[in-house]
Amino acid sequence: MFIRDLAVSIVVGAILLLSLSKWVGRVQFSLSNAFWGSAIGHTFSSIIGFVIGLFFSHQTDDGATTNINGVAFLVGMAIGCFLTAILFQVIARTQNELLSRWRAIMLSLIVISADFLVASPLIKLWEHLYK
Repeated sequence: MFIRDLAVSIVVGAILLLSLSKWVGRVQFSLSNAFWGSAIGHTFSSIIGFVIGLFFSHQTDDGATTNINGVAFLVGMAIGCFLTAILFQVIARTQNELLSRWRAIMLSLIVISADFLVASPLIKLWEHLYK
């Protein structure tokens, strides 16, 4: 299940990078760079989410579990967003193009939010149709 969900997220992210990189980032990623950028970015985000979750799982007290979960979510999203933005800047630099920091962060936020808004409903639809 995890492999399928990650694969769907990577494909959705690659399609968004390929289609929106020119409009948002003023650079045009190639198909291979969009795919590998999405794959490496999602892998980074997954590992960061795992480590942050592991760290904050030992911080739960009496009734502060919801507050700790919210903080862990925000910290994981911020770190994942900035690392993915740096990755997109590196990819653009390999193509001899320049991607500004705020445009890279915008692309990163679009790709990360697409996991929640596009990939998750696609996975849910897949499960509904083929069960």
